[in-house]
Amino acid sequence: MLRYSEWKKPTDAAYAFQLRPSGSGEAGGFTPEIPGLGVRRDIREVAREVLGEEEAERFERRVHRWSGPEDVVGDAGEKPYEGQQLTFEESAWSGTLTMRDIDAVLRGNIRVMRGRSGQADYLLRDHHMLDVALYHYRTTGELPRTLFHADRHSDWCKDSYLEARVPPQAATWWRLFEGLKRPGDRAPVLNEQDIFFTTAKAEPTSRMTGRDVGFSTVVPWFVDTSALHWPQVLAQPGVTQADWLSLDLDYFQPSPQLRLCGGLLRDPRFHGMMENARVRVFVLSPQFTNGGDKIDPWEIQGSIHSSLRLLNLLRQLPGKVRLDAP
Repeated sequence: MLRYSEWKKPTDAAYAFQLRPSGSGEAGGFTPEIPGLGVRRDIREVAREVLGEEEAERFERRVHRWSGPEDVVGDAGEKPYEGQQLTFEESAWSGTLTMRDIDAVLRGNIRVMRGRSGQADYLLRDHHMLDVALYHYRTTGELPRTLFHADRHSDWCKDSYLEARVPPQAATWWRLFEGLKRPGDRAPVLNEQDIFFTTAKAEPTSRMTGRDVGFSTVVPWFVDTSALHWPQVLAQPGVTQADWLSLDLDYFQPSPQLRLCGGLLRDPRFHGMMENARVRVFVLSPQFTNGGDKIDPWEIQGSIHSSLRLLNLLRQLPGKVRLDAP
């Protein structure tokens, strides 16, 4: 029988992935390098470079990536969005994104934009945060210290869930981050306590699509579920110093969600966070932007034009904020 002292959590065993050291002087390490504008990198190739062949292969076997929405587009019946989100593309820093930019992301191409200060914006279709961490580490050698995450869903799971299946990265990344290990001391890149989560869920209306399963927030035992609204979370020590931000657009969409959570966009503390964060991750989550927790069929919900307006507003913070409800 296994002793309790010998027991390992899944994130210290089957879901532990060791990062190689960054820096040319490190044995077995790699040299961080930012690709040129327009260069696309496959995350599976990047994973081999920062984890090594064996660890990267195990990562691919153990962690599942979502496929995209199955919308039929055009008379030919094509489904351009249903492929996996596998490529990162370096793009110019743009103050205003367009529908063409959004369409490329919906097709599975993560858009990476870097400001002069070194701040990096990532625009995703699906919430594959481990992939973002691997790519950012490969290109800059930087890893997060704390993360602020705003979402209508918690994206967290228990050990028993990990042990029973191959988990989808998009829905379990918060838990899986503990398994991504720093070089040297093998400490987690982020512990659960390093991720500050805020959520709020508007009451369903007749115009919302999707099946309401009755819950959307599953968090670790130490998180106070009665204090998850953004004013309570921003008051916690250390939150406003988070160096990574993760913002899921379904937190603000549809209109009832914006009325519930839109105050965050006006708060000067949040403006400071947006200005100072090293990494800002914006996730379209197109399957969930019109309410409901499980969408059947797996198609885009809500308005992509609304998502574009919201995205451009978020990226222009701090500044004059208008909250015309999408």
